[in-house]
Amino acid sequence: MSHHLSEQDILRYSSRELLPAEILALHDHLDNCAVCQTEVRRHEQFEETAAQVVASFQKQEELEQTHLLYEEMADYVDNNADEVSREIADGHLEYCQSCKAEVANLLATKAQLALFPDATYRPHDIPSLRQRLVRLWQVPRVRIPIQVGAMLVLVGLIVWLLVFYSRKQSEEARKQIRTPDNLAANPSPNPSPSASPTDQTNANVVVDLVDGDGRVRLNSDGKLFGLESASAQTQGDVATALKNGRVRSPSFLSALRGESGRLMGPGSADYGLLNPISIIVESQAPTFRWRPLVGADNYMVTIYQDSKKVVMSDSLTVTQWKVITPLERGAIYTWQVRANRKGAEVVMPPPAAAAAKFKVLEASKLEEIRTARQSQRRSHLRLGILYAEAGMLDEAEKELKKLLIANPKSPVVQSLLRSVNSLRR
Repeated sequence: MSHHLSEQDILRYSSRELLPAEILALHDHLDNCAVCQTEVRRHEQFEETAAQVVASFQKQEELEQTHLLYEEMADYVDNNADEVSREIADGHLEYCQSCKAEVANLLATKAQLALFPDATYRPHDIPSLRQRLVRLWQVPRVRIPIQVGAMLVLVGLIVWLLVFYSRKQSEEARKQIRTPDNLAANPSPNPSPSASPTDQTNANVVVDLVDGDGRVRLNSDGKLFGLESASAQTQGDVATALKNGRVRSPSFLSALRGESGRLMGPGSADYGLLNPISIIVESQAPTFRWRPLVGADNYMVTIYQDSKKVVMSDSLTVTQWKVITPLERGAIYTWQVRANRKGAEVVMPPPAAAAAKFKVLEASKLEEIRTARQSQRRSHLRLGILYAEAGMLDEAEKELKKLLIANPKSPVVQSLLRSVNSLRR
């Protein structure tokens, strides 16, 4: 061999896998090559070191496997092992320091336990039921929830008694009021100067309503009791509404509605105005709202009275505007919105649709409504009739619904509410 030995050649030589001819050639090479001699010697030293490490691990494993078991140590310390087992243990303890230390610890623990006196037991007294309950009551997590629960039950009982008593008193009061003899003995607390107690008893009560914190009654002679603080005109309107079962329709509502606000034919659609339309507004400076127009750059609102322009807004980019100049009370106005879309003007409502009209509430009606609102006894019936006759149908409906809640079985209130809803059509 003229070249040096490869790693594979050295491995095959160490594992004795070479043929006889190869072995002779390798020996001849080693006799003349110091480098390969060094590599073979290094490889042999590595194998010897690896064999020693493996042997040490095996020895350690054998030693670990030959340790005394815990049961054997316990029997040895308690003198429960037989002679053969004790001799084996003594022989093991002579060369195994680990087991020897474990046995020493067990002996020390046994010596310490021997110093303690023997435990004595005596029968325990069984507490009585009363003692158990007292001890249980002394535990905060039991006592506090019971106290809180008892307090809640007591409060609930008191509230129930108060509600029951008040309902009983109210029922007795209703029975007394509806009895003809009691009506004669207990006239209205504020009788009208024009109506004496004799007037209430000489005619039968045809309508009896719970209204707010008082009552309103109408007898068969058309006499009204319970709204003496209202004006004579208002009392007459309320009495007429109760007698007929409907509110009086304002004459100007039909003028506000006009014709349908929907264009007919191909491409027809609702015009974009929202509010105020065909209604009566209380404020002299209402807010105007409309739907956004797709692609619109800006809007401009114009208000007319009798086809005469009275107010015009600046250029707007939003879809609502509050008028600054106060409008005239009692007047009917028309309004429209002009949208600028890519240079083209779009008018809402379009010319073929009905005009968008509204009316500002008259000063006289506003004064009557404010007086009714500020009255010490708020009457839903009185406000509902005033709102309806002023054309404020949404407000009238709210007040009559409150009256219906207090009188759910009253056909008169139901009829009044239906008549208000019919005025929308």
